[in-house]
Amino acid sequence: MNHIWILILAMLGHILNWYCDRLLFCTPSGKFKVFDLKDNEKMAAVFKTMNEKSPIRSLVFGTLSMCMQLFGYLLLGFWMKQYSSLLANLMITGTAILYTFGIAYPVVGCAAEWIYIKSTYTEEGRKLTEEFFKKSSATMIGCFVGIFMFSVAFFVPVVAGITSLPRWACVFNLLPLYLVLAPFNIPGAGNLAGAAMYLGLFILFLI
Repeated sequence: MNHIWILILAMLGHILNWYCDRLLFCTPSGKFKVFDLKDNEKMAAVFKTMNEKSPIRSLVFGTLSMCMQLFGYLLLGFWMKQYSSLLANLMITGTAILYTFGIAYPVVGCAAEWIYIKSTYTEEGRKLTEEFFKKSSATMIGCFVGIFMFSVAFFVPVVAGITSLPRWACVFNLLPLYLVLAPFNIPGAGNLAGAAMYLGLFILFLI
């Protein structure tokens, strides 16, 4: 594979995005869970110790990290063209969907938390935050659609043995790795999965 260094850039992008996730979900008081949106007492307990600059910091670095990741997904899509134009196009289309909605997703999350902090943790602020999340949920759905398209289109040819990668390299794929990590409820699990995918692929393409 040419320009293999782009895989490391994408890996670093996922690591940076994982840090941004932790800025949003982890505070000295504990870890924010989506279900806490229904309970202002729990939300206030978590967010009262959060630095109000954290959501803005997460927004800026999160957007940068998404740009770093994008090139890795496109590189894999173009690499797949030598084996299957159809699957390559599905990977590239999935990437386009993921990062079209993906750029908006950190903005939504950061803005929602910033609204709550600026409302001084009131019930009204909680309701506004919850409403904002619900009305902008299309960004999250779009991300999942893109991830699913890319991951399936990448998984199938590798496990079928039609690429230069060994069949077992199918484990270095965003969706399977995320499904392994998801039960542990780790903030930013998707980005840890992405970083592991790119590290594994970098090593495989290098040797």
